Amino acid sequence: MATTVDRYEDGPRPRRGVSLAKGPVAIIGIASLALGVLGFIFASRSFEFDAPDGTVTGETFLGIMGNGWTWCLFAAAGLLLLLGSPMHWGAKSMAFMVGVVMIVGALISLSDGDDILGIFATNDWTTLVMGAGGAALVVLSMMPRIGQRRGAAPATKTTTREEPAVERRFDRDPDPAVDNGRTVSHGTLEDQR
Repeated sequence: MATTVDRYEDGPRPRRGVSLAKGPVAIIGIASLALGVLGFIFASRSFEFDAPDGTVTGETFLGIMGNGWTWCLFAAAGLLLLLGSPMHWGAKSMAFMVGVVMIVGALISLSDGDDILGIFATNDWTTLVMGAGGAALVVLSMMPRIGQRRGAAPATKTTTREEPAVERRFDRDPDPAVDNGRTVSHGTLEDQR
């Protein structure tokens, strides 16, 4: 005769709710991708660089100066943000990584003056856009989900059937001296032949 055992599991349910990071990260990603593509089309397409100490210049688009490398940086950042934005954890992770890169780029641009390490052409507006966008992305990377479950998770009842130990007619007791046709002696297995 089988017995049933009831157990209650109090494990937490997965979180559900609206992500505060996905939408804004996607919007910033679209804006950055559009700025990079349009800047590449309508402004400088030069990929010249004078790394690490030289000075590079570019053309302005909407007040933002850039060369081909600068526009590719904005486009790549926007593409990464768009690829990460469909999932909550992806949006947060990508927002943090891209935000830190943008903030570091803005800080290097502030200290270097007219460019970033002789590769990316910048001006004050480029530095401002990179710094503000990076700061916004780092803040978005800390946004939670809203509309979580209320109170404690409900207890889940799990029913398990346990079979009683029944001796069967043809069961053999395992012989500790024999293991799968081999005799155990002194910690080694020797074939019986």
